[in-house]
Amino acid sequence: MTRGEPARRQPNRKGQGGRLRGEIEQAAWKLLDEVGSPEALTLRGVARAAGITGPAIYPHFPGLADLHARLREIAFAHIAEQSDAAVADITDPRTELITRYRVYVDLGQAHPARRKLVLTPANAADPHAAAALDTLVEVLDRCVAAGLSHSTDTRLDTALTLAAITGLREMHGVFPLPPLHTAIEELVVRLARLTG
Repeated sequence: MTRGEPARRQPNRKGQGGRLRGEIEQAAWKLLDEVGSPEALTLRGVARAAGITGPAIYPHFPGLADLHARLREIAFAHIAEQSDAAVADITDPRTELITRYRVYVDLGQAHPARRKLVLTPANAADPHAAAALDTLVEVLDRCVAAGLSHSTDTRLDTALTLAAITGLREMHGVFPLPPLHTAIEELVVRLARLTG
């Protein structure tokens, strides 16, 4: 095999064509981290990474926007999975809320290209972004119910906190701020109106 030529892969057996889509998604997910930016992804590059010819990708992803949308979906699912795992043994909603924001920031630091993908402007009705926000709102609602937050508009306070947390990562190291996890907690406490 020469450099730049697709890696050879065994064709799927008859009736297993759906497996190829998953292989393309896995290749794109891995390549996203390697190239460092969603803008650097190309369908041809993903096809090469998946070991298929360029034209073979189009029945699964007709355009780059389709691939980006699917990768955004995977990224949001990954954030949810990692966040849920991190809070599995936490019973206090205040601690859970802070932990979920920490996981979000930590994943963004570990995988900057995925973070860019998640923050790429998308359709306002993106169900995956909405579900991520809803989870945080629900935890803040539990904080209010437990007397751990004075929030009177949990959806707005959550959106503002999420926006500020996203900016915090960019500004950390630029301004004299406390260590990142301390800064995250301080910001969440203030914007989510937490008590205790």
